[in-house]
Amino acid sequence: MQPHVKQTASTRALVLPEIVTSIMHQMDMRTLITTQRVCRAWSNLIQTSHSLQKALFLVPDHTSKDPSNPRIYNPLLAETFPSFFPSTIDNDSIPKTTLTTLPFTSNHKTLKTHLRPEASWRHMLTTQPPLHTIGRFIMGSGMMGQTWHQQKALPQKNGLRMGTLFEMIIQLDRYMWNNCEIWISLGGAVPVNAPAEMKKPSIYLDVDRINSDWEGMLRETDLVLVTGGHVDCTDPEGPEDPEWVKSEDELVWEEICACHEELGITMDDLPMEKYNEGWAGWN
Repeated sequence: MQPHVKQTASTRALVLPEIVTSIMHQMDMRTLITTQRVCRAWSNLIQTSHSLQKALFLVPDHTSKDPSNPRIYNPLLAETFPSFFPSTIDNDSIPKTTLTTLPFTSNHKTLKTHLRPEASWRHMLTTQPPLHTIGRFIMGSGMMGQTWHQQKALPQKNGLRMGTLFEMIIQLDRYMWNNCEIWISLGGAVPVNAPAEMKKPSIYLDVDRINSDWEGMLRETDLVLVTGGHVDCTDPEGPEDPEWVKSEDELVWEEICACHEELGITMDDLPMEKYNEGWAGWN
């Protein structure tokens, strides 16, 4: 006969789902994720608890119905992809999206581990409440004037996942990573990292229409990926041109693309529909 083992009160408490769930709600995200490795019971509890899945940014949280309340960044993603989550502090400068600040690109082994298809970060929501409407604002200037295009994707019914955002950004071509400005603006009632005017008033350019189009898009879109560049007839045509100099972001982009190919990852394209375009000539 097995001797009777008397359980302590703390041991008994840790087998009660209600108490364990309450304790888990006090954990930070990283600890909560690690806790799933303790035992199968705790792993099942976390995976089946709607509230804990919200805390892990895996299930949308629509508790707040006030659109003026700022969204909360996924803290793990904001740490891992810093420039993809722009500062919420109002200032005159617009922080740009870069690849050189990604900590997992320091060496090929770390990059390959992080980019594996089954990585949990790919399935996480970027914010709570989640972002649903995604668009692009594409600008270009040249000898004749300023052009812009506006695109929008179908609504993300279950919220924008980090895998979708990451692939949307990585699918920008090398020319953009070489010489364009790239940044992410959050729109809605409380815009983040979003200039009130896309172009400042100028005697050389009529900016009313581009600013009006930008203002309207920002009001109606949760996240806008903005790209802007200048084209000159003297610019090198591509990497085969002896005068082409690869930027640091372009080099990291090449590493990520090569790693995707090595892992057999085919990036899913987020279809975008162009719904508006404009042009303004130099005065």
